[in-house]
Amino acid sequence: MKLIDRYILRAFFTNYVIALGVMMGIYVVLDLFMNLDEFTESSTSLALTIRHIVSFYGWNLFLYFSQLSGVIVLVAACFTLGRFLRTNELTAILASGASLFRVAAPLVVAGVFLNGVWFVNQEMIVPRIADKLARRHDDVEGRKTYAVWCLRDRNDALLSASRFDPHTSLLEGVIIMKRDPQGRLTQLLRADSARWDVERNLWHLSLPKLSDAGGDESIAPIEPTEYASELTPYELKLRQASQWTNFLGTADLTRLAQRYTNTDEFVKVKHARLTTPFINLVLLLMGISFFLNRERPTVIAAGGKALLVCSACFMFTFFCQHLDVTQLSGHPALPAWLPLLIFAPFAVVLIDGIKT
Repeated sequence: MKLIDRYILRAFFTNYVIALGVMMGIYVVLDLFMNLDEFTESSTSLALTIRHIVSFYGWNLFLYFSQLSGVIVLVAACFTLGRFLRTNELTAILASGASLFRVAAPLVVAGVFLNGVWFVNQEMIVPRIADKLARRHDDVEGRKTYAVWCLRDRNDALLSASRFDPHTSLLEGVIIMKRDPQGRLTQLLRADSARWDVERNLWHLSLPKLSDAGGDESIAPIEPTEYASELTPYELKLRQASQWTNFLGTADLTRLAQRYTNTDEFVKVKHARLTTPFINLVLLLMGISFFLNRERPTVIAAGGKALLVCSACFMFTFFCQHLDVTQLSGHPALPAWLPLLIFAPFAVVLIDGIKT
């Protein structure tokens, strides 16, 4: 690593730390401003409210980093080059005989490295704390109960419960509909309650009753008091979040896709994991291309163009990631690849147009 590389990377990572703190802080403040009343309604004292806020946002910082990682790298790189423009350092580099691509090289390498950090966070850290990320603002301690309706389990069975207590991992009013490969009801298993056995990975049923499709019923104790299930309390907690699939690792998404007949959502998320690092690099290349110019544009002009183009890419990517894949007629992977197909050629044109 040469002196110029160390100088550029030192300036970049200084700006990266500043951008990370500012953008994550803005995210937290805006979310807290919108949801402060939900924290206070479930707390009995100021100290408890503060503890809930710290617990909620402390864990969610990993999720916010996953969502903003590409933008933070872009902002840090643009601020670094903007300072070089303002202080005429790019002119000095050009005068020394170095190409502007030589200036861009350490920034691109740093972007690739930080995409690796994003991958570690998304695939290793976020899945391990997914149950904490799925918490609602008004239920940080996970004590509120809710109903569970028709969640698909192993062998295409459907599990429902009138009440699930996430704090004690207890199901009440349990109904398990066992079905044949064609989706027709074969047996109906009911129980007053079910408690999860961590060591054996199954539910212990209280007063189970089993009836066939015709309604003929058998009464315990001759029927099984245990039910082996892939629906753990951990997964039941995740299902309460609207974007729960984004909390899972690729291996978990593959496992769940094998359980469901409609796998479009899982396919979309898996492909988004693959394309996100490339989209982040496209954002970086488009942004820095407006600052790397031997004609020395003003920082405001270069920053305005970069903001306009990169905002369009980011918003289009956000739109595609939240698109309903059921409307795409068998092409669930298309939303993940569409931003890359549109903006990657544009980034190549911008980089190729740099006059060094």
